[in-house]
Amino acid sequence: MPNYNYSAINEMGRTIRGTIVADNELDLEARLKEVGVDLVSAHEMKHKKSSRFSKIKNKDVILMCLQMEQLDRAGVPLHDALNDVRDSTESPKLRDVLTGVYEGVKNGDMLSNALGAYPRVFNDVFTGLVAAGEKTGKLADAFAHLSEHIKWSDEIMRKIKKATRYPMVLLVVISGVISVMMLFVVPKLVDFILAQGFTIPLHTRALIAVSHAFEGYWYLIFGVPIGLIMGILALYRAFEEFAYKIDSMTLMTPLIGPVVRKIDMARFTHFFAVMFNSGIDVLEALEGGNKVVKNRVLKEAVELVKRNVTEGNSLTSSLRLSNQFPNLVVRMFKVGEDSGNMHDALENINFFYSREVNDSVDKMVGAIQPIMTAVMGILIFWIIAAIFGPLYESFSKMKF
Repeated sequence: MPNYNYSAINEMGRTIRGTIVADNELDLEARLKEVGVDLVSAHEMKHKKSSRFSKIKNKDVILMCLQMEQLDRAGVPLHDALNDVRDSTESPKLRDVLTGVYEGVKNGDMLSNALGAYPRVFNDVFTGLVAAGEKTGKLADAFAHLSEHIKWSDEIMRKIKKATRYPMVLLVVISGVISVMMLFVVPKLVDFILAQGFTIPLHTRALIAVSHAFEGYWYLIFGVPIGLIMGILALYRAFEEFAYKIDSMTLMTPLIGPVVRKIDMARFTHFFAVMFNSGIDVLEALEGGNKVVKNRVLKEAVELVKRNVTEGNSLTSSLRLSNQFPNLVVRMFKVGEDSGNMHDALENINFFYSREVNDSVDKMVGAIQPIMTAVMGILIFWIIAAIFGPLYESFSKMKF
């Protein structure tokens, strides 16, 4: 639907200007009359058409959820709420999607079904929570939980980027420095040393060999690791068994493994809490929580928990059998089950994991930083020692 800039006059004869989405100018005039305003002039705004490849930002979806929550609590009919949210969104792509959702609801579809027609925007988790809100009559609560969940997911992604950005940047810097040294600096110094007939120690001969390797096979030195990484990623996407082994190795990797485990467990417990507090039963909450877990080993553990609960075991004993959850978290679940106050228990678990993820990311970044700095220092010390060692040794033998 086009967006119009309009000029209108209210009941007191004052001029009002603004923008509004409408089918055409007649629809625009009718909408303004509904609020007691007479249209004077209007022109359609020119804006970029939304590409089917464009991505809707989480910020726009969060605002949509917040607006839907507020409008539902205010008692605004669903199709009117959708119409208002569609008109107010700044994302052309989301506006097109909400137009389709609005038409679907207007034609008698449930909101969850209308949203499900756009799975690339609203995934199964999103539509599942909306469906639960429709069943329980608490649609506003469902949208409140969704906005909080998306905010929390964005925060988790921010922490993941924080954990990976510094090591990657430092690795690129180290690679660049070593490459420049080996390709441009070391060869000239080596030529000078060889021309003077200095005695060449073992570590200098090693440096010369590495420098020659960089000069002759730099494309292999950089190409093989990059090709290997791309090959592993391709196999990871293509073969489930291979991906499972990689995920298992990741969990056993020092520094990285504990962080991956805690981030995925935080995802699971947070979303389990969101679904359970939205009125969804334990089995469906486990199924929904499993969808947000990325690591296949942990996903299999959550599936085992669900299977044990289905067979009649308690949630606490099933979590303990999975051997993936800390004892403190299992104890919190047990307190919630025994007291019947699972809501408070889940809040405590979310607090625990949020703190654990923050601490783990900070520790990993704090540990990687000195390791990478030490590696860079060792390499530079090797180059300096290999170049200037023979020079100093030769100068010491000179007689003045």
